[in-house]
Amino acid sequence: MMNLNGFQRHFWMRATGWMAAIVIAGGMGFGTAGAMAQGADAWGQRIETLRGQIKSAELAHAGAAQLGGLWLQLANRYQDQLNFGDAQDAFVKALRLLRGAGVDSQYADALDGMASLELATGQLGEARDFDKQALAVYETTGDKTRVGKMHETIALSWLFEHHAREAEEESAKGLVELHAAAQPDWGEMVAALLTHGYALCFEKRCAEGLEDVNQARDLARAKFPEESLEMTTTLVTRGFVEWKLGAVDESDRAMAEAMRLAQGLTDLPQPVLVGARVQVMRQYGELLKATHRKPEAAEMEAQIRRLESTQPASCSRCTVSVAALGFMH
Repeated sequence: MMNLNGFQRHFWMRATGWMAAIVIAGGMGFGTAGAMAQGADAWGQRIETLRGQIKSAELAHAGAAQLGGLWLQLANRYQDQLNFGDAQDAFVKALRLLRGAGVDSQYADALDGMASLELATGQLGEARDFDKQALAVYETTGDKTRVGKMHETIALSWLFEHHAREAEEESAKGLVELHAAAQPDWGEMVAALLTHGYALCFEKRCAEGLEDVNQARDLARAKFPEESLEMTTTLVTRGFVEWKLGAVDESDRAMAEAMRLAQGLTDLPQPVLVGARVQVMRQYGELLKATHRKPEAAEMEAQIRRLESTQPASCSRCTVSVAALGFMH
């Protein structure tokens, strides 16, 4: 079992939202029901372990920094499971303890986590406020990777509000910071390029956006396995941009390849995997509708309904498809 890394949480909790290009899931042959249940048990055990550590630390009258760090870890684990209510409570506790505790980077991480929750549930202004607070803290620490990520995720909130120019400018700032980082975070670089590419496409500059997507694809190929979240995400994004450029066959091939690669994605929380597959299917379904492939579109809708019935109630308000941006038509 593993924790969601920055790229994975970014594209599920944030970008997941925006463009259905995230982790793909579920019944695509990724694993047996027993293996899925075993994975869920492992995630649950990790949460129980953290809750026990918090209780012990409280009984030992641990300092604010230690307790706040544990609450932050627990908040992230709840977030990974799409348990938004418990995640929010844990982030609030972490923020209260970490503020002024001399651990600025962890305090900023908690602000960033709150922003993720707000963005995933469509609270765009609130998400941007938390991101800006986190950005200000990261700037004081000199962490260019995190500064770049904050610019990039602020850009996402602008995209959801249909402010493509602001999103393009903000994501461009993010790319500058990420390029200047002493140790490149290749996953964040891929995410930033895709964010910028979407922003350009929503400015009706999809040919330029495709250049960013191609850079992201080349980088993902060089730095990550073929069956990776980075490659899968890049292919779905390419499918969207090709569609908007009128290259329907290319779009179809890219989305189909993303679906194939998704079969190899494992070791992520089951709610994330199922929910992400639903979002990719929705985007593919929009393409099918637009190209008048009604039987295939109807079958896709039926599969989506079946998968959605397995989703936790906490995700019912997720902002999880590119269609929500209002640029599809």
